[in-house]
Amino acid sequence: ATTDYWVNDQRGDPLFVMTAQANAGMVKMLPEILGQVRRLVGERRVTIVFDRGGWSPKLFRSLIQGGFDILTYRKGRCRAIPRSQFSWHEEAVEGRKHRYLLADTGTYLKYGPRHARRRLHLRQVTRRSEDGHQTPIITSRRDLSAVAVASRMFDRWRIGIRTLPCGIGRRVARSDSWACPQPPKRTRYPTLN
Repeated sequence: ATTDYWVNDQRGDPLFVMTAQANAGMVKMLPEILGQVRRLVGERRVTIVFDRGGWSPKLFRSLIQGGFDILTYRKGRCRAIPRSQFSWHEEAVEGRKHRYLLADTGTYLKYGPRHARRRLHLRQVTRRSEDGHQTPIITSRRDLSAVAVASRMFDRWRIGIRTLPCGIGRRVARSDSWACPQPPKRTRYPTLN
């Protein structure tokens, strides 16, 4: 069995697909995939958008040092943010109007062995639902508004499913400056192995 890792640009248009053994997790595959991304886009800014399956503070540090940005849900338990720190934010992002109850804070993620713990400081944008549920999003992007961070995370499947054949695959990377023409209508995209 295999897993296809789809890499798309900011509009959700496919750049390439990489096939790996089904047991190869996202954390293991990201460095190889991002090597291919860097060869395609050069030194342009690239934001990696992924689910908790790619969670690894150690990997995050490596990606950021390699010139990539990250955007993902926070994995595991974390302290709830007091209600008083949330406020309503409304903004149009990529032509769509969004309104969220958000708290924009910082956080330290610990990683490494207990005797040599390291800390990585990242931005945390947390959405509070009407029922009080909190959804924390972790990012290295400090230049985006809190609404842009939340909308990019929550809309990643809307963009991905719209463009992926049969709506399958994983959306792995998002390039903020990748400018490519609309791809021709086709059912096959470049495969890198």
